[in-house]
Amino acid sequence: MRKKTQNLNKTNLKKLNKIAHLKSFPSRIKSISSEYQDLNIFIKDFEKFISTELKIPANELSLQDKIFEGIINRLDFLNDYKNLTLRIYLESQKKPKYFLNLSKNINNYFNLFLNSNVEKIISNMIYLYAFNVWIEDNNNMDKTMASIGHAFDNINKLKSLISKR
Repeated sequence: MRKKTQNLNKTNLKKLNKIAHLKSFPSRIKSISSEYQDLNIFIKDFEKFISTELKIPANELSLQDKIFEGIINRLDFLNDYKNLTLRIYLESQKKPKYFLNLSKNINNYFNLFLNSNVEKIISNMIYLYAFNVWIEDNNNMDKTMASIGHAFDNINKLKSLISKR
C-alpha cells in the first residue's frame, strides 16, 4: 500500500528539472522515493503536485476563455519544470500506461471547470496542439497563446460552415 504523503515539492522538482535530460535520471528520482523506480508512480505524484498548485479559470468566463485560461494556466505552471515535463512526455511516448496516466490527469483538470464531453474533447485537442507548440516556445509563451487563438479561429470557422448546411 502506498503512503499518502507527498514526496514531491518545489525544491525537489527544481533539482529534478535540472537533471531530467540525463541518463541517470531514473536512478536520481529513486533517491527521493524508492517507489519512483516505477516512473508511473512518479508521474502520478508529479500530476498530484500540479493539481494542488493550478488555478481554475473563473466560472463567469466564456467557454472559449475558460479553455484558453485553463490551458495557459497549466502550461505556464509547467514552465518551471519544462525539462522534467519533456522527459515525462518522451517517456510516455514509449509506454502507453504513462500516456494514459497523463491523459487522465489532464482530463481531471478540465473536469473541474468544463461541463460537457464536447467541451472536454475540444479542450484536449487544443491542449495537445498547444503543448507541442509550447515545447519549442520561450517562457513568455507568445507562440503558444497565438496557437490557441488560431485553434479557436479554426473551430469557429468549422462551426459556421456546419451551421450553414
